[in-house]
Amino acid sequence: MANRKGGPVVSEAHHPVVILHEHPLLGEGIAKYLSAQLGVEAIIASGDDLEAVTAALALGPAVVIFERSDRLRQLDLAALAPHADLIDVSTVVARGLGDSSGDAGLERILQAVRGCIAVAEPTKTGSGEPAS
Repeated sequence: MANRKGGPVVSEAHHPVVILHEHPLLGEGIAKYLSAQLGVEAIIASGDDLEAVTAALALGPAVVIFERSDRLRQLDLAALAPHADLIDVSTVVARGLGDSSGDAGLERILQAVRGCIAVAEPTKTGSGEPAS
């Protein structure tokens, strides 16, 4: 769920997924889709709230899904989340026809998040318990 003031919603995942949105419907929709498909809770922040964006990125997410907004253009997302897979969904919601080779469709989003889940799963010890 999104914080109505645009602040991040904290995830307990070790490798969080961060969604930075310009349009709340898109951000919340992707978060609900990830939850339903993969059981992943995402951190959601408004791209217009740079404080919330930097706080969410400071958590070291594995995947950052974002809509490129005027405010977000002020930030270097690659520098703020250097180990994250950055997925720009702006091209998916843009008007008109364009080069769709780099589009961030739902399958690419699911693939990236599945990859971070695989990395985050704990290693089992001989006793069948998660490793500490």
